[in-house]
Amino acid sequence: MSRIGVVTGLFLLLAVIVVSAGCLTYSIGTVSYNGSAVHVSVDNKGEARDAAMQITVFDLSGFKQVEVDKIVRSVHLDAGMNDVAFDAALQPGSYRLFIYMMEDGERLGCVIEDIEV
Repeated sequence: MSRIGVVTGLFLLLAVIVVSAGCLTYSIGTVSYNGSAVHVSVDNKGEARDAAMQITVFDLSGFKQVEVDKIVRSVHLDAGMNDVAFDAALQPGSYRLFIYMMEDGERLGCVIEDIEV
């Protein structure tokens, strides 16, 4: 392999690391429903920060996916584990939750979780 190829490869690797650095400072853990709220655990590996979290709830009954709720709110994440609760009235059944994390208008990532109520 030529030196130009090695340098180009290293430059591309560095670019990928820099672009994804914001996504590596938090991770979404367990998602649960307690009868009145959806609870999302978020591990903030960096300093305390303010962000926005959106949960879009889809009902999976009847072999189709139908949006039943969209919840968006600002959240404050302390360093370490955080429990973020969103009030939601869900009937018994199967649901798919799309959970988006956003900071400064930029979507940092999305996690899709299925839950049974």
